[in-house]
Amino acid sequence: MDNNNEKNSKTKKKRRKKSGNKFFKFFKILLLIIIMLVVIGGGIVVGAVLSILKDVPDIDPANVNASLDQTSTIYDSNGELIEKIQAPEFRTVVDLDIMPNHLQEAFISIEDERFKDHFGVDPKGIVSSAIDNVKAGSIVRGASTITQQLVRNVYLNMDKSWDRKIKEAYLAVQMDRALTKDQILEAYLNRINLGQGAYGVQEAAQTYFSKDVEDLTIAESALFAGIVKSPSRYSPYQTIRPEDFDASNHQEVGQLNILGEKYFAVYNDESVKRQRIILDKMLSLEKISQAQYEQALSEDIKANLKPGDKKIQDISSYFNDFVKTQVEEALMKQFGYTKEEAQNEIFTGGLKIYSTIDLDLQRQLEDVYNNFTEILAGDPSSFRGPFLIDWRLSNAGNILDNQGGILYYKQENLLNDNLQLVIEKGTYEFRESDLFIKNSKLAPYAKHIDIADYYRLDENKNLVTHTVGSIILPEDKFSVGENKEIRISVDFLSENKDFYTIDGNENMIIDSRYFYRSVDGVVQPQSATVILDYRTGEIAALVGGRDIEGSRILNRATASQRQPGSVMKPIGAYLPALDSGFTAASPIDDVPFYSNGKLWPNNWYRGYRGIYSLRKSVEQSGNVNSVKVVDKVGVQNVLPYLEKLGIIDNSDPENDSFVTAQENRSHNDENLSALGLGGMTQGLTPLEVTAAFGAIANDGVYIAPRAFTKIEDKKGNLLIDNTPKENIVVSPQVAYIMKDILRTTVTSGIAGRANLNNMAVGGKTGTTQKQADIWFVGFTPYYATGVWIGNDSPTITLSQGSSKAAELWKYIMTKVHEDLENKPSFDKPDGIVSLNICSQSGKLPSSLCSQDPRGSTIRNEIFAQGTEPKERCDAHVSVTIDSSNGSIANEFCPPSVVQTRVFVETSPRYIPSENNGIVPSDYGFRKPLSVCSYHGVDTVIPPEDEDPEENGEFEEENGESNENGQEVPEEDEEDYDYYFPFFPSDEDEETEGESSE
Repeated sequence: MDNNNEKNSKTKKKRRKKSGNKFFKFFKILLLIIIMLVVIGGGIVVGAVLSILKDVPDIDPANVNASLDQTSTIYDSNGELIEKIQAPEFRTVVDLDIMPNHLQEAFISIEDERFKDHFGVDPKGIVSSAIDNVKAGSIVRGASTITQQLVRNVYLNMDKSWDRKIKEAYLAVQMDRALTKDQILEAYLNRINLGQGAYGVQEAAQTYFSKDVEDLTIAESALFAGIVKSPSRYSPYQTIRPEDFDASNHQEVGQLNILGEKYFAVYNDESVKRQRIILDKMLSLEKISQAQYEQALSEDIKANLKPGDKKIQDISSYFNDFVKTQVEEALMKQFGYTKEEAQNEIFTGGLKIYSTIDLDLQRQLEDVYNNFTEILAGDPSSFRGPFLIDWRLSNAGNILDNQGGILYYKQENLLNDNLQLVIEKGTYEFRESDLFIKNSKLAPYAKHIDIADYYRLDENKNLVTHTVGSIILPEDKFSVGENKEIRISVDFLSENKDFYTIDGNENMIIDSRYFYRSVDGVVQPQSATVILDYRTGEIAALVGGRDIEGSRILNRATASQRQPGSVMKPIGAYLPALDSGFTAASPIDDVPFYSNGKLWPNNWYRGYRGIYSLRKSVEQSGNVNSVKVVDKVGVQNVLPYLEKLGIIDNSDPENDSFVTAQENRSHNDENLSALGLGGMTQGLTPLEVTAAFGAIANDGVYIAPRAFTKIEDKKGNLLIDNTPKENIVVSPQVAYIMKDILRTTVTSGIAGRANLNNMAVGGKTGTTQKQADIWFVGFTPYYATGVWIGNDSPTITLSQGSSKAAELWKYIMTKVHEDLENKPSFDKPDGIVSLNICSQSGKLPSSLCSQDPRGSTIRNEIFAQGTEPKERCDAHVSVTIDSSNGSIANEFCPPSVVQTRVFVETSPRYIPSENNGIVPSDYGFRKPLSVCSYHGVDTVIPPEDEDPEENGEFEEENGESNENGQEVPEEDEEDYDYYFPFFPSDEDEETEGESSE
């Protein structure tokens, strides 16, 4: 038994030993494989890293410090410096020894607590960050050291790729070797973005506390350290426009003047929440004592805040402002920057921005706008009312809106000579010591009391409108009754004894310190112009408003969307039509049109004019024909053209002017009104319209407008190449035909005031309802230019139509072309044929076309080869009529009244009785609808040599009856309008008057 057990035991040991040997061999093989993979993988990683690092710059201590003084610059189209985006205006560089130690420790504690010990990169921080992020399930903290952040700002960009992170880490190590810790910290604290345009701690100290950096307290220093994470979120105050200020929700800490406009500085308590995190960290790291910690917590940051104005002047033009906007967008798109990161790069990155501005043209354009009134109106002393304004005044002189409400008060009706608000006697009273007011100047809301705006006329009789803000009262100090009566509590009045006074007329005078008022106001009407080199997409010049010496916050050339009116017709109706089977000769019948059963639209001229060719329809800008063309082509078939023309931007729907059905199915621009008449929901900017017309001038190729060509970084390396993308909209032949139609719109149509001597011009006028907006957009062989004139409030309309916009366009373009070679025609592409056609049918003329009673209808027209007509005119027909009643003669009509005349026969035939008796002005030349019913078998026919009138058998007077009691119709030829339809000259105004279906 024992022997057996012993044998079994030995057998088991052998088996275990054998099994162990196998496992050991497997382990050795696995370990060897792992080692080999690590070596191979390591080699690959090392190779990749070396490849990434091969082009990193050397660390130059002098360059790191000098980089703080590098500013971004803008150059014109000739490479000449036109603006420095000055860093000193936003940053004041100071030495580290001036900065308080507690300020330095605040940043080190929260951004890089082992800053003084690591070698540029913090391995422990990386591990801690990774663990925290894994636990949180998202990125809750980063691991970049102060050195890495500085490297990123000086040598790299904000790109979030692995390449950048590897370079950043490598350069941080190199920087730590090349610079002392103090040098790194000084450069960092002078460079960082601390919100509100303040870069560096000295500028931030002035911005937030109006003090120098050496005077910052521990609490204020910790506050600054907290801003770095997100300047927009943790800035101690935020800026609010007066109209957005709400005293019940906002805590005002001051007021700022930013580029000539007033803003409220509003306390942001998020900054203090963040500050407490920094103070806790400083305490835990023993950078401050418990007593210092408690003192910092008790400090009232809101009370300490004393916002300081930026010491910058508005020296840039509208153009340069737009350059910065486009650069910002390009940086965000190409590198994935946030808006803050892009702005930071513009103001501190030392960028070289090469703009498209032609300085000579820009100066000429600004000179025009400096003399706007004189150019368009001459001596303003002769004006009876405000320049170009069609206003409606009350008896008291206040401007009324369309419903009779007060839109703007006359200045003296709202304010006294000291610009204080006047509340008239009888509109206020005291009850139980509280003040009660019910006055039309005040619009009470639950949380604020709005004050009406006012106007004045300047020395040139320009209308100037002034915005007035709200009366600022704590929410618990006032209330609003059901009858809109305002109650202001006695508590508020007791605490603010300067709130009001009573004048000698017993009017209440509210002190101006309790409300905002726009001091300079905005001159009206406003205007904007864009000059574009359509072959390159380069904007040569632009002005975004009148009174350009003042604020330029609103760039009406690039940011103000207005209904385009008839300037939409070429791009929304006729260009797609020419590319979809229509020709310039296609006949379009200007007769009543119905949309959803409703007679719509009206023409800008009286009534309807009958058959017009497509060319004539554009020249005369008829509304009906434009809508009929869109209806025929199809709304959905037009939209792709608008996308190619930059009107619809599917890549960025939020910034798209065109409201599509996908965005808003209840109200959008996919309709006849928007496409055929320009009655759009939001409208278009002058830049958008001008660029679209530029595609017509550029042989059917659309090039997106651009304000800069390229951006270089601080070392001269190409950062962004802004070569534009080209879209082929239509063929060169179709574009040329549209171009030529717009040319004759100027030479023969209603846009004659835009005509330039010895220079080819094509263009289109536009006028919206009640002349709220007037346009002229056109082009020459050199430039496309768009001009818009209108009031910022469309409720105030203009006294003159689009001819004024055409006049301004002509004045501008005459200046622009002074030194350019005359080009009386546009270049014609191959594939254009010219031949005679009949204007009534659009076909080759027949022998009858020259016999039209109005004169020959044979015209010469151009066509894209292959689209020219092959058939003869079938619209002109020879008809035997009874001249006594104008109907088709029957076999019983006497020879003396039977005549053969040439008429036009339309298909379908227009029947006035089906259209409430409406007749177009060419109706007398259309084939009669009926056969004579007067003459028959029993009719008494007088001898051929007798005059029926002399025999007294019947009278031909209108509406009279013959002896048998039958009514005799008036002869068509007595209606002169039928024979000589009215064609307006350029003196007549186009007022489409349709902005919605």
